[in-house]
Amino acid sequence: MGKKNKAKEPEEKQMYRILSMYDRLKSGECIVKKEEMARFNVSDKTIQRDLQSIRGFLETEKIGEYVDYDRQQRGYILKQPTRNWLTNEEIFAVLKVLIDSRAFRKAEMHDLIDKLTALTKKEDAAIIQKMMLNEKHLYVELQHQKSLIELLWQLSTVIQEKHVIELYYKREMDAHTKLHIVKPVGIIFSEFYFYIIGYTAKVAYPIIFRVDRIEHFEDTHERFVIPENMRFQEGEFRKRVQFMYPGELTTVRFKFNGRSPQAVMDRLPTARILKKEDGYTFFEAEVFGNGIKIWLLSQGADLEITYPPSLREELVHALGESKKLYE
Repeated sequence: MGKKNKAKEPEEKQMYRILSMYDRLKSGECIVKKEEMARFNVSDKTIQRDLQSIRGFLETEKIGEYVDYDRQQRGYILKQPTRNWLTNEEIFAVLKVLIDSRAFRKAEMHDLIDKLTALTKKEDAAIIQKMMLNEKHLYVELQHQKSLIELLWQLSTVIQEKHVIELYYKREMDAHTKLHIVKPVGIIFSEFYFYIIGYTAKVAYPIIFRVDRIEHFEDTHERFVIPENMRFQEGEFRKRVQFMYPGELTTVRFKFNGRSPQAVMDRLPTARILKKEDGYTFFEAEVFGNGIKIWLLSQGADLEITYPPSLREELVHALGESKKLYE
């Protein structure tokens, strides 16, 4: 009698096993043969054949990627020119920043947390879920309770296309909605809120609109051109604006005797130290708008403005008015 032929493995089962290993390799996991044999109840040769199939795919479809044996981990890992997945530590750090931003509604924030957690290794996802459980429970959304994700994408599209928009904006002070014709040039997030930056016909410097106060906007499909000397760069603007208050670009100088000159440099990225004398650090910084006044006043007796004289007078007046409240 001839030997019985071994039953052929179903193709779906084989494909599932290969895809499972490849997915875990892409996530940075180490594939250990014995563990895979136990997981799928197959032989050593079967796992080896699966790994060869993955290697063949990488050779023809992926430049610079290959499966290699790692002696220290006693298993197979995916070698790549650059790592393209997030580690558990990186995901945890991103989640902490995201939660502290309070940028989105509670339901949206929960969804983002779950999606980012799903990017971790399966066996580690439960750890991060447990870490985030209390954060999700205690998360407090902002008062406007407005969904912004889709609106932000729509605004980013007209910015990329350089289209003039008709923006209907509700002021907080009186809830009055006003139409603005805006040339939008950028979106920035700062201290809980998203802002769209744009130019209008009224002033030469950029105007700031808080996105959650936008009732709606219309794309006019009219293209605009910003002169090169006015070209907007979000990174440069962010360095020079405080608390997202608009205004003209100006230079300020002040002397500081607080405990952390480093904190000044972090708050004002354009600041530079002019000198140190008599226990003071003398700074100069380039800033936009009136937000700088709020920060300067917040430093109390640790800071004295020296330039420009007009700003010094404004702060002296503001301090005098504050003093009257306590007299």
